[in-house]
Amino acid sequence: MVKSKEPASLDFEAALTELESIVSKLESSQFSLQESLQLYKRGEMLSQRCNQLLDEAESQIDEQSSLDD
Repeated sequence: MVKSKEPASLDFEAALTELESIVSKLESSQFSLQESLQLYKRGEMLSQRCNQLLDEAESQIDEQSSLDD
């Protein structure tokens, strides 16, 4: 398996694209248990990164909305 960039360095789109790819791979069930666990762990980190970026965007929107009021 090729080592990818650290999730913390990815933007939302890149993290989401990789996460979608991992989900497709896991659904295909063509991997050993060990490989599946590695993919799952990577997917968890990517999911956390996506959530972090969404939370940051939501905070920025809330902040801007409060300034507009």
